[in-house]
Amino acid sequence: MNKFRLQRNYINLLLLFLIVNVFCLLYRDGSIHLSFYLDVYVVVIANLLLFLLALLGSYRHAKALEDKNPNVFIRSIMGMTVLKFFVLVAAALIYVFTAKENRNLPGILIALGLYILYAVLEVSAAYRLNKNKSNS
Repeated sequence: MNKFRLQRNYINLLLLFLIVNVFCLLYRDGSIHLSFYLDVYVVVIANLLLFLLALLGSYRHAKALEDKNPNVFIRSIMGMTVLKFFVLVAAALIYVFTAKENRNLPGILIALGLYILYAVLEVSAAYRLNKNKSNS
């Protein structure tokens, strides 16, 4: 497997993580004004959680590509997508039940959007690795 491509995938995930955190830092200071109140701590925690899960997923996908059975790779993709979804739903439910009236719906919706971004980034990187493995 090409180590450069694997490292580039990790760098892409890190860039997304950093971009979201920089946006949250700018918004927290009041530099960016939105028409709704956004609890940046909800977004930062969701971003960290999704980043760590995406790193784990990328590692598992790379390991799955080394297996001779092609079904292992597909199970890895589907399993990590479902795991990320359930972890994010569990975190959202914990947040909603503990925050009660102070919950921040825009923060939760942005976290769900981040889930989609991380999933697309992770799966497209895994398929690129698979494609390059097939061509080798």
